[in-house]
Amino acid sequence: MVYLMMDKHGDVNLVKVGRASHIQQRRASYRTHNPLAIMRSSCAGTSNAEQQCHEKLNQVGKRIPRTEWWIVPEEVFKKLYKEGMGYFFPKHQPRHFNEEF
Repeated sequence: MVYLMMDKHGDVNLVKVGRASHIQQRRASYRTHNPLAIMRSSCAGTSNAEQQCHEKLNQVGKRIPRTEWWIVPEEVFKKLYKEGMGYFFPKHQPRHFNEEF
């Protein structure tokens, strides 16, 4: 599974796309070291799908050095919040989580 994490600090919009075989465990582990971030969406995908998402994030945002997070503009953040993984893969059926800011 490929998942979308989101976090917001004032006017800084943070997103992360990752991959995990046990998505519920991954969600739980994030609460430990990043309790304000939410897992907004996931969909079936491989490391190749994760890489495609990273490439798109490189086009629309700026990666924070030495992290897995990108800073994206407000309009991109809003679309990601609304569309989840559908932003990257419009033809997939993403799973949205109820986690909200």
